[in-house]
Amino acid sequence: MTFFLHPQLPEKIGLTETLSKMPLETEYGRLARAAVKPYGIQGKKELEVAWQEIGHFLQSHQQHPGILKEIRQLLHGMKNIRKSLKSASADEVLTDVELFEVKKQAFAMERIRTVLNRHRRLLVHAVTLCEVQWLIELLDPEDTRIETFYLYDQYDPALKRIRMKKRELEERLLLSGKKLEKELMEATELQPLWNGEVLVPKNENKQKEKLEKLGTYEPSGETISEWIFRQRRHPESDEMENLLLQEEALEYSIRKRLSNCIGEGGHALLKNTEALGHLDLLVGKTLLAVRHQACRPQMCQQKQIIITGGRHPVLEEILQKNHQRMMPIDLTMKQGATVITGANMGGKTMTLKMAALLTTMAQMGFWVPADEFQFHPVKWLYFSSGDEQSQSLGLSTFGAEIHGLKKVLDMTDELGLILLDELASGTNPREGASISRAIVAHLCQSASISVITTHYDGVGDLPGVTHLQVVGLQREILQSLQQKIKDKGWSPGLFEAAMDYRLRLKEPGTPVPKDAIAVAEIMGLKQEILEEARKIMGSLSRE
Repeated sequence: MTFFLHPQLPEKIGLTETLSKMPLETEYGRLARAAVKPYGIQGKKELEVAWQEIGHFLQSHQQHPGILKEIRQLLHGMKNIRKSLKSASADEVLTDVELFEVKKQAFAMERIRTVLNRHRRLLVHAVTLCEVQWLIELLDPEDTRIETFYLYDQYDPALKRIRMKKRELEERLLLSGKKLEKELMEATELQPLWNGEVLVPKNENKQKEKLEKLGTYEPSGETISEWIFRQRRHPESDEMENLLLQEEALEYSIRKRLSNCIGEGGHALLKNTEALGHLDLLVGKTLLAVRHQACRPQMCQQKQIIITGGRHPVLEEILQKNHQRMMPIDLTMKQGATVITGANMGGKTMTLKMAALLTTMAQMGFWVPADEFQFHPVKWLYFSSGDEQSQSLGLSTFGAEIHGLKKVLDMTDELGLILLDELASGTNPREGASISRAIVAHLCQSASISVITTHYDGVGDLPGVTHLQVVGLQREILQSLQQKIKDKGWSPGLFEAAMDYRLRLKEPGTPVPKDAIAVAEIMGLKQEILEEARKIMGSLSRE
């Protein structure tokens, strides 16, 4: 069974965006991030290890503020050489470019090993690198410590001899060519082009005759207006071609030998690339924890999730850009049903998304943006925002909501996390309230942890339900807010400044704050309409 009961949930709760902002330097790290999945209920040991790794890196970062930057610089630009390593293990011959990338990465591996050994706290098991000095010596036999790849003469004495002969012959051919060019210019006053060609205008027959008389140049083509000549082939050119063929064959043989050696160590090198991916991911996790002032999750035996000072990182960053501060939320979720009521703009939806995101991050081995986070891992997560529609099934918002919920309600004998935003809001209020009460009553008896937001009265008052209420608008600043809107007009963030998003336990029988009319009044709706709305609300409450 997958953790997310709907494939769009990671994006919906903000997980995709949060993880996309995690700083990673390599394709190894990005592949490692893509492979991270929430651990199941049986993965408690793996979770403890994952959280502990972040803790070690965070402590090292605090003691040595530049250490993570140093590691990122060593990882930066590192290519994915896994395909080359697998090719070498399959007895394929690597190209010079592939050998260059392997050599370059071998140097990087050794430098990273040195850094990790210098900071022993960073040397967690998953990032332990196998020693690759043998690979450096193989690809850098002259110990130049230069990352560029070259087939050194040292690889084969025969290659050295061929290259020496080739250099000597090249020098003779170059001197011979220069001598012929000099004779050409003295006899004809013609200047060879950069490619050695000599162009003779067709109206200059005397120059052509002088050139032909030299006997060192021969026709190679012509245009409408010019004859084209080239130097005659040098007697030693055949020898040069033969040397080039010998050199090419020897270089191929050497690359094959090097590839075989790399293939023999391919398994260890592939393990190193996995360690580099985990290292890149772990640095990213640590920097994410620093950015969001995250805490280490704590496992608890009770089947509950307790968030203290929780923050949704996506919303928090948006508010910070607008120079606003996010109000941390406390939320305790236990087996059975918790109902949250409050005004439309009271942050209920974001509270559910925060609960979903933080639980998922914790269960994926991340630290979470909260002051404290205690939880028992859940088997699966379901989140419904009340705005679903299914075009393929021809379902309305309410129909799609019930279609998704039907499957989940059959699974409530398992410890899952069910988050329902504005339950049954897509139908008429009387039926919506009735269905909501019936579903919440069912969830009260389930083994799952369920949190439901609703506007319907009475849903939170059912026996066994934990009823939480958003504190809501701060009445003491409503007048000043109304005056500010009157003087300067509406601007984003005004209501957020007046809203208290904290949750408090609602005592049975206490009235639910009604903020909609207050909001309408602040926004300047006509007083006669407001008064009529208050009368209607009063009559409805007496029914």
